[in-house]
Parts: sequence; structure tokens; C-alpha cells
Amino acid sequence: MTSRNRNGLLVPGLVALGLLAPVLALAQAPGTAARPAAAPLDSLHIEPVEPEQDPRYAQPEVAISRRVLPEVTASQAQTGRLAKQPPRLDDPLGAAWSYRLARQAALAGNAPGVSMNMAAALESAPGHPRYQWWSVTQSVRSLDTATLAKVLPTSVRTLIDSPIARGPFVIATHQAALLATTIFWTVLVAALWMGRWRLLAHDLSALLLKDRHHRPRLVLPLLALLLTLALRPGWLGLLALLSVPVLVHTRGRRHNLLLLTWLGALCLSFPGWPLLRSAVPTIDPSSEVTLLEQGCTMPPSASLIETLTGRLAQADEPARQARLLTALGIQEARRGAFAVSDRHFQQALTLEPGSFPATIGLANNLYYLGRLDDATAAYRQAATSYPKRGEIPFNLAQVQFKKLFVPEATASLDQARLLGFDPPRATGEPNPREGFSAVVYPGLTGPQMAAACDREGRTYAPLVALSGWRNLLGAPPVPLYILVGVPLLLGLLAVAWNSRRPHPHDCDNCGAPLCRSCSGVHEGACMCAGCHETAVRSRSDLVLATLLKNRGRSESMAHAARIVRMGRFLPGTGHLATGCFWAGWVRLSLVAGGLFLVLAGWAFDPGAELNTPGLLLPGEAIHPLWYPLPGALWPGLGGAPVVAGLVMLGLAWLTALLDAPGLRRRLHDRFTTITTGTAKNQPARRAGAGAR
Repeated sequence: MTSRNRNGLLVPGLVALGLLAPVLALAQAPGTAARPAAAPLDSLHIEPVEPEQDPRYAQPEVAISRRVLPEVTASQAQTGRLAKQPPRLDDPLGAAWSYRLARQAALAGNAPGVSMNMAAALESAPGHPRYQWWSVTQSVRSLDTATLAKVLPTSVRTLIDSPIARGPFVIATHQAALLATTIFWTVLVAALWMGRWRLLAHDLSALLLKDRHHRPRLVLPLLALLLTLALRPGWLGLLALLSVPVLVHTRGRRHNLLLLTWLGALCLSFPGWPLLRSAVPTIDPSSEVTLLEQGCTMPPSASLIETLTGRLAQADEPARQARLLTALGIQEARRGAFAVSDRHFQQALTLEPGSFPATIGLANNLYYLGRLDDATAAYRQAATSYPKRGEIPFNLAQVQFKKLFVPEATASLDQARLLGFDPPRATGEPNPREGFSAVVYPGLTGPQMAAACDREGRTYAPLVALSGWRNLLGAPPVPLYILVGVPLLLGLLAVAWNSRRPHPHDCDNCGAPLCRSCSGVHEGACMCAGCHETAVRSRSDLVLATLLKNRGRSESMAHAARIVRMGRFLPGTGHLATGCFWAGWVRLSLVAGGLFLVLAGWAFDPGAELNTPGLLLPGEAIHPLWYPLPGALWPGLGGAPVVAGLVMLGLAWLTALLDAPGLRRRLHDRFTTITTGTAKNQPARRAGAGAR
């Protein structure tokens, strides 16, 4: 055999030997018994080979055993992971900060900053009325119809549903309406005095001075003004006193307009309106209504809890005690004292069964205590009693998410959105506190807050919201409605008594006002003192006719010129004097509206953080006596209300200048017709007939 053949047989032999060596070693290993050939396969014990793990993803070695796992049911959270302080959905302090930044951006003219910060404020506190109404005013000024259409319905709904939101709005509306009515009343009285100047001066001189000729005396209105100022009746009292003679001597639509304006001022000065009285506690920072609102919405505070506890010790009405206990329960729950909170909620339910915030508060405490099944049952039971409250399915969804019931939780969230409750999260964290999602602790309901406002509103003085205006509108010793109502009653009595007497005549020749003491009759015609003296002294009837005609024409033309000048000085006066009621009313309204916007319209900002203008401290007002409006709100001459008021005033006086030629022509034709008419020319015709 050659060497090549030997090598070719050697290599396969070595390979076969290497394959049989492990089997032989296993069969002849010492201490190992030979297994029978018929042994089953499952008797073989093969150690599993663990794959080597990547050290980056290696898990820590934890002994998994039933003995170390706690006894936890499927719906109970671990004791060590209970919420020490429940998380919140809203952040009222953050919303206030965003709102302040938005107002600062508005003052700086930064429109993007306004929109960005207001969006953040409304996202944190979507139901805050001040933020909503300020957004409405900003959208109106910037002509942003999209924002206006979005925010305005929500703002109106908030005013209807929330007494806390409605209170400041009612107070500001009442103050603005009273001030606007007073300004219009002032303009109207001035126009009527100017239009009836000859008649008023004639009557006052006949009454006070007993002057035979009854010539108009300019000092009489000044004497009346000094007399009223000496009595210090205030602005409204002065208007009421000056309105009495005008009310007696005017007729028709002018009489009705003055009477309606006077009645409107009387209604606005009446202190007994329930809506107005119940709104006062909402603007008082130290009221119990404000305390309840802070207790239900603000973060936990030791001072708040102390104040609520002190008020609770003084409360003797069950409804009031229930409200205070509810606010205390919410405060205790938000600082994690769930046992104390449960006691407060249960006492509130004992005093007021079925209280919504107390019922939901107990269910929320069960959720944060880890008793998820009990919380679910409490939410479902509350949903049967309050099927239209979206907070219940929203809170139930958080419990279902905690139990990993994702489809059920999604359905609950959809139901909450359908009911109108879809609050955004204040933070982007899905589990902000110990694995518990935030649920809503609803505050006191609208009827509960309305009851609190009604109870506390009776403790305030009447018209306390106008306390800063007392020196301006009326003297403090006399109630405001008496200053307005007593002269109105006297004026109505004078009108009724004057209607029984024959109406005072005008001179049949020149139209001057007459009375019994000064009128004279010549050939069946009533004449004033001047015309009667001319008729008596005239020797010839032809001369008499000419004299009377010339005197009547001159007096009529002079009166027409005075009316035109009055119309230029105060637009609308000439139209009221000549019987053009609607034209005069429109012009007077333009003047009054413009004066209101320029003088006071800027002070009523629905989004301002200051108190309403009637509750200012002396240092906060422009002038505490003559101009008690907040100086901090003055926008300057470039402010939107001031500009709008100036435009209205300019339009009113421009209209008066354009109306002057037409008014002069109309008055000239009118008085010419009257002078040559049948009634006015009766003495001249009789004189001519006698001559013939």
C-alpha cells in the first residue's frame, strides 16, 4: 500500500472516531448506570441554554414570588402610591398671569401677544367671565369676527348660568345706565328750557316778581340754580327740580319723553331691585360669596380654611352651613386630607340632601384613596341623579383609565364632551401625581351661589355700589329715589291741577305767552301787554292794523332767530321747539351718547381688574367729588370710546350747522303764515272792516 493510500484512509477514520468519542464517554462514564434501550424520551433532562442578554437591556434580578406580592384586588391601588395631594386640571393663578400679560401686550400694541396670552388664559380658565368679556371687547375693536362669534355665545351663557359672573356685570350695567340716563336727562331739560324760554320766564316772573309787563329776566334761572345748589340736592335732585316747570308746560311727545326719562332715572335709583341687591356681594372682596368662590376654585390655603371655619361657627342656617362645609371639604381634599374632607361632605349632605358638589366630592375622594370600584359605583349613582352634568362621565373616565378599561373610558369621555364638558389639561403630563389623573371637584352650583348672594345681599346698605357717587348724584342724608321721586310727584300733581284750569293763551297777534294778570282783550282778541297797549293807544283802525301786523311779524321773526341760534348751540333744540320731535330726539341722543362716551364710557371696561367706578377709593378717582371715575382706566384721547364719542358729537354739531338754513326757512314760513292767518289777523281785519 502506498503512502498516498494510507493517508486517504487515515483521514476518514479520524473523523469517525471524533464523532463516536462523546457517545462512548457518556456510556462508560464512572458512576453512571446504563439506561435500558426502551426508556421513554421524556425522561431525558436537557438544561435550557439561556441566550446571552445585551447588558444595555438587562433587567434587575427581582425575586418574583407570591409571598412578596401584596394582596391587591383588581380595582385597588397600592397604598404606597396613593395621591398625597390630588392633581388639578385648571390653574387659576396661571390664567391670571396670562391675562395680565395679554393686557400689557394690548397697552403696548402687540396684537400677536394679546392673542397668544388670551388663548392661554382661556385655555386655563375657559369659564372665567372677565377673560371672556375682555376678549369680546378686543375682538370688536380689532374687527375679529371669528373670535367674536366664538367667545360671545360662551360669555352670554356664563352670565346666565353663573351668579358670580353676573354680579359685576349687573353692577357695571346699572352704573352705566344711570349715568347715561342722567346725561340724556340733562341734555333734554336744557333743550326744553331753551325752547320754552319765553313761557318759562313769563310764568316765573309772574309768579315771583309780580311784574306787570312780565318781561323775560335772565336772573331768574340763575336764582333757581343758586337756590338748588344751596340745598345741595345733587345732580339728580337739581334735574328733578328744573324738570317740574317744564313738565307742567310741555305737551305732546315732548311731555311724554321727559316723563319717560324721569321715570327711568327713578327706576334706576330705586334700591329694592332683587337682582341689583344680590349682585353686590360678588364685587366685595371680603364677602362670604367671594370666600365661597375662592374656597371652591383656589389652591388649598390655611388662611382660607381658617376663615371658612370661623364663618361656619357663626352660621345658623342649614343651607349656609352646607355651603361652607362644601367649600371646606374641597379645600381639605385638595391638600390631601381626604378623611377630614369626607366628614365635611357627609355633614353637607345631611344638611342639604342631594348636594351635587358634596356628592361628587365624596366620589373623588374614593378615587384618590384607591377604592376604584366604590368610586365607580358612586359616579354611576350620581349620573342617575344628574344626567346632564358632564363632570361625572369625565371623572368616571379617569377611574376607568386607571383600571385599564380603555374602551369604556373613551365612551365616558365622549359622553362628557356631548354634555359640554371638555376641559384642557393644565400640563402635558399624562399622570401628573402618583399615577392618578386629575378629576374635577365641582364648586357650588348656580342655585347655591344665588342663594348665598340673596342672603348676603340683604345685609348691605341700599345702592352701596353708588357710594362713590353720592356727593355727585345726591346728598347722603336723603335717599336718591326720594330726590328723584318727590319732585316727580309734585310735577304730576301740578299737571293734574293745571289741566282743570283754562290753558294759558298766547297773544293772538305776536304769539307771546299770556296769563290772567297781563292779558288784555281787544275786540274779542287776547293780546299781550305790548300789543294791547298799542291797540288801546291807536286812534285809527288802519294804523292799528299796520302796527299790529308789523309787531307780530317782528316778534315772530325774532323768536325764529332765537330758535335757530338755540339749535346751533344745542342740536335738536330747534326741532323740539317747532314740533319736529323725531329729528330733535335723534340729535339729542347723538349729543348725550357722545358726552357719555367721552366723559365716562371708557370707565366701564368689562375686563378691568379694578372695582366698578361707584366703589372707588378717593385716591383712585380723578376727583372724589366732581369726577369720581377711575383715573387708571383713562385711555387717552386716542382710546376707542373717546374717539367714538367725539365722532358722535362732531356729527351732531355738523348736522346742526347743516340744518340751520332749512330750519330758518321753515320757521320764517311758519311764522309768516301765522301772522297773516285768520286767528292772528283777527284784530287787523276788524280794524279794516271798521274803516270800510
